[in-house]
Amino acid sequence: DPSLATRAHYFEGDEQDRLSRQLTPRTMEWRRDRIARSKKALAELRKFDRTRMTDVQRVSADLLDWQLDMVVQEEPYLDYTYPLEQMNGANVGLVENLTVSYPLTTERDAENYLVVLKEAATRLNEATADAKRLAAKKVVPPRFILQATIKQMQGFVDLSPAQNPFVTSYAEKLAAIKAIPDAKRETLRAEAEKMVAAQIYPAWKRGVDLLASQAGGSTDDAGIWHLKGGNAAYGYFLRRFTTTNLTAEQIHQIGLDHVKSL
Repeated sequence: DPSLATRAHYFEGDEQDRLSRQLTPRTMEWRRDRIARSKKALAELRKFDRTRMTDVQRVSADLLDWQLDMVVQEEPYLDYTYPLEQMNGANVGLVENLTVSYPLTTERDAENYLVVLKEAATRLNEATADAKRLAAKKVVPPRFILQATIKQMQGFVDLSPAQNPFVTSYAEKLAAIKAIPDAKRETLRAEAEKMVAAQIYPAWKRGVDLLASQAGGSTDDAGIWHLKGGNAAYGYFLRRFTTTNLTAEQIHQIGLDHVKSL
């Protein structure tokens, strides 16, 4: 997961530099490979003798076991999330990754940024292709999500390339790197602007066009229940996001009880 490695800046030297020049793909192939790696890791983890661990090690092992198991359990539910949507889609994650999370403190970081910015177009194209694949299986976002996402993505490309967040945030961070000469700083910024115009915007527009083509046949049904196997998928996501084994009805009742107590 190069994007995670870049955000965490966990490694050093050439290894970190290599990872910082990549953006993690979220393709089905990558997700299935992640599950396979998690199964292997889980099997290795469970070979450790918990009785020989300290309390801290045991808690860490339990947490890692749970995290890996959640990845493995997702295997039947890989088609129950929307690749393009206004909250957690690739259209949001890629922007957040590069404008907020990407570390930019040296000239080499600035050069690496341009490499991953180019990859952002590829990653968005992959998400668009996945959204098209899901649509063929009748997995389409509800109308209000399509409308909100189209508006958001269209607003992103309506900006002049020079005013796009991919460029403006980059320019701000460049300004803070005093070791970069002014001429080099402007060359880097201009390259980012050119890349946004030539690669980023066409990728985003393809995404908008696909979502617009789906809007006519969408419905207002927002619940995952309207998809085949949706109830089971909802149960999985509840376990993943609440870390409990409570049912949907039990969690709903907790909400009602809290409202009543207030």
